[in-house]
Amino acid sequence: MKRRKSMIALGLAAVMAVMPMTSYGFPILGKKAEETTEIKYEFKSGDTTIAIGAEAAGILAALGTPKSTFEQASCAYQGTDKVYSYDGFEVSTYPVNKKECICSVYIADPTGKVATPEGIKCGSTKQNVLDTYGNNYDADEAKFGTYTYTDTAGTMKLKVYTTKDVVDAIEYIVIPAK
Repeated sequence: MKRRKSMIALGLAAVMAVMPMTSYGFPILGKKAEETTEIKYEFKSGDTTIAIGAEAAGILAALGTPKSTFEQASCAYQGTDKVYSYDGFEVSTYPVNKKECICSVYIADPTGKVATPEGIKCGSTKQNVLDTYGNNYDADEAKFGTYTYTDTAGTMKLKVYTTKDVVDAIEYIVIPAK
């Protein structure tokens, strides 16, 4: 009996070692370890990558002079929240340890010239979004036309807002650390 329990435990340990796991330690069924890839969403403007949660100074310098700026006392953090407006998108920042960090990027470009690196833009269809990002979105929000995808690190979300199955706006937004 002890030998059988040992063999079962050893077998389970071997299976767990090769199966990809969720953040809760449960195996992801139906996927092989080599098929599991990191999902990371980043916005690019020209040659500048705007990583959500990153320190803002270098990114803002690379983007150049904004069309306009807005700032107000942060209601969630100590310091000032800021919004920088560029052609077709806005970059919002928030204070973290006396540094300005990227909180969100909001795209609402009616011309369709500004797109995600994967090609989704205002005017794209819901089907384009699903074909590009898949079906792993928040089903509750999708009932209201918002397709929300979370990166594998759990640090940010990509939200695609639609009306009548057409994209109105796109937002990359930080998930604050707890």
